[in-house]
Amino acid sequence: MEQFVKTFFSRLWQTLLSLLKISLKSCLRTPLPRPSSAEGELLILANGPSLTQTVEAHPSFLQGKDLLAVNHAAVSDLFVRLRPRYYLLADPLFWIDPAIRDRTFGALAARTAWPMTLFMPMRAWKDRTWQPLVAQNPQIRVVKYNSTPVEGFPGFCNLVYKLGLGMPRPHNVLIPSIAVAVRMGYRRVYLAGADHSWLPEITVNDRNEVLMNQKHFYDRGRSEARAVRNENLTTATLSTILHHMSVAFGSYFVLRDFARFCGAEVINVTPGSFIDAFPRLQLPSEPQG
Repeated sequence: MEQFVKTFFSRLWQTLLSLLKISLKSCLRTPLPRPSSAEGELLILANGPSLTQTVEAHPSFLQGKDLLAVNHAAVSDLFVRLRPRYYLLADPLFWIDPAIRDRTFGALAARTAWPMTLFMPMRAWKDRTWQPLVAQNPQIRVVKYNSTPVEGFPGFCNLVYKLGLGMPRPHNVLIPSIAVAVRMGYRRVYLAGADHSWLPEITVNDRNEVLMNQKHFYDRGRSEARAVRNENLTTATLSTILHHMSVAFGSYFVLRDFARFCGAEVINVTPGSFIDAFPRLQLPSEPQG
């Protein structure tokens, strides 16, 4: 009984705090495009090192599905080859850091030769430096989404997520990608390249600097261990990094329940993925031609 009371008041407080955040940070109307896939299937192309292997070994799996790319995918050859229908950014570094901003938005503007929807969080509109870069390309349609973190009673959260007023804490780009995909109406959302195998890649040097080798499919084995930066560009501590990881992995369980609430399912097709919230699908071998 004591635990029930604690949980109730904790969720009540989270719900009230979330309502305040929604009133201050969220746009009330953020319409999204509807699925073009006849089967209502979307494949999220996360940037983990296994993505190239999945794409090369299972080309038929991609057929008939809408594709969503994220983060630095636009700089890769795979981006032009796969021509994703959607692209999503979430990390403020993409519009705060000039080098990252120019590299990513410059590649999007120069290389997108097909109609593509770019999802950007509401808070990105506070910065105007990235917008002229995207405006150079008429093929890119920019759509807003609310990244306001919302917690509280499950029924309240699911309703808010469905209305697009907020989402589970977006500590990485995959969280808003899943939330947006389910809200668009996709019935099956597949995850490829969602390795999330960062734990073995964390080290601490003799200067107490926390380094992480964040490997991506486009690195081609050239990635190096580097310090992780916070939104204010300071170096993150180990406790901060592990806390964010914990919240992110917990958010996947929230998204699993949200997908079920919407009559959808999130399926992980990433071999060796550390994500333990979603059912897995091992893709069958295909003849190599």
